[in-house]
Amino acid sequence: MFTIMNKAATLVFWTLVLTATVQGWTGVAGWLPTIGLVVAGIHVLEVLFFLAAFRSKSTNLRLDAIQVFVFGMFHLQRFMPKK
Repeated sequence: MFTIMNKAATLVFWTLVLTATVQGWTGVAGWLPTIGLVVAGIHVLEVLFFLAAFRSKSTNLRLDAIQVFVFGMFHLQRFMPKK
């Protein structure tokens, strides 16, 4: 349940980033496209980590890689061993 809420919040974040980019928001909201680029860069690194470490655990590699890019650690957690 907690993961679903985090993924929903991440979708809201990406929606705001895209809206700010298209509409050219100013002020504090004008930073959203830059923050989105930084987060996208981090998510690219997470996709590379996923491909290196958890490729064999994926049943649909392409879909999981896309979800890791969009949701980051919130999707990657399902491949990590539970303690």
